[in-house]
Amino acid sequence: MNIRMLQICIFIITSLIIGTMLSGCVEVTPPSGEQEVSAYGPSSTGGDLKDLAKGENTDEINQKVNIKQDTGDLTKPTEQPVTVLPGVENGSFVKVVPRNYEELRSDTQISYLPYNRPVFTEDRQYITIQEMKNQSFSNNASAYAYELKTPPLYIDLNFYPKIVTDEQEIYKRTGDKEGTITFTKTRPSQDAWFEMRVYDINTNQEILREGYGKTYSLTNKSTVIRRAGHFQFDFMGDFMNADISMKIPVDSSTVENYTHVNTIIEDQKIKSGLLPDIFLKIVDLGPSWQQTGRLIHSPDTYSVIFVNPVSGSKIAQDIKKYSNNDVAKSHYSETKSKNSGEIQTSIIAGDEGYGFESVRKTGIVFAQGEYVVELTSFSVPPVSLDELKKYASLISGRINSH
Repeated sequence: MNIRMLQICIFIITSLIIGTMLSGCVEVTPPSGEQEVSAYGPSSTGGDLKDLAKGENTDEINQKVNIKQDTGDLTKPTEQPVTVLPGVENGSFVKVVPRNYEELRSDTQISYLPYNRPVFTEDRQYITIQEMKNQSFSNNASAYAYELKTPPLYIDLNFYPKIVTDEQEIYKRTGDKEGTITFTKTRPSQDAWFEMRVYDINTNQEILREGYGKTYSLTNKSTVIRRAGHFQFDFMGDFMNADISMKIPVDSSTVENYTHVNTIIEDQKIKSGLLPDIFLKIVDLGPSWQQTGRLIHSPDTYSVIFVNPVSGSKIAQDIKKYSNNDVAKSHYSETKSKNSGEIQTSIIAGDEGYGFESVRKTGIVFAQGEYVVELTSFSVPPVSLDELKKYASLISGRINSH
């Protein structure tokens, strides 16, 4: 009897232990109804990168399960408001399986593709379409626009940063002698920088950026634009001089078509540094007039003589540009002393002017801004003073336009 009672007690105790163990585990259904770990969304710590990739499309969590094991009570799943997670601007890189290349269909052709196909040739040559030497940048910027129709466009950037000198003193003692030694070292300034930005004018999209200093390496750069388009080139920098060269490839069969481009560019570069086109031209004087003698055209001087073989008249034109208005007025006053033997009359031309007229000589002199203009006719018969006034008014208007 005692043995039977003992067996019953053991059975009851064993049943209680098993029941208690089973009551601590609850099986719940994943929020999405799937039987995968990914249904719970990405794990906050640990886990595998593949699991994170699977769960990155889970935007909402519809249910929340709270399990309290402090007192052994089980809290049933409760409905919670939908939580919308903020969007991430840029996700991390995730390695994925490439697509099957055989199944990829070619994209629709873009307008610039026909120009962008490489052409094999052994006689490929390059034509420089723009070259800017020793451009100085002191916390300033410049911009150029260009329509590229036959890419690629190669851009070479050579940098000449400001060089600074560092001095370092070292204390030295040898025996009973002591003193300091000064070491000097030259290096590029750490404040020197340059940046080129290229924009597509039609889309206002930045397509290229290259430079020196800041986040760029301290080396010369070469880059390329491989598509056609209408582009704007912005150059900026500080404590820097730079050589900027742009060139396009051509075949020997077409290189002759581009030779005139280099000539035009060189002429424009020379012309850009000269006195602007404010002076009289032959077309301004009328038929039968010709240029004679030596023409002087420099950044601050333009001097030429025109002659009319039919009438025998001559006109000498001398225009000088000075550093500022005060210097120009000073030289204007000197012309009055030079022409003191003539009867001078005030005229309306420029800021201040005078004229004179005689049997053999007529002339007009006026100052306008940084310019002093002299028109003189010294022939028999000379050009009339009224005619010179007309030419002076024409030059004055051109000065205003510049």
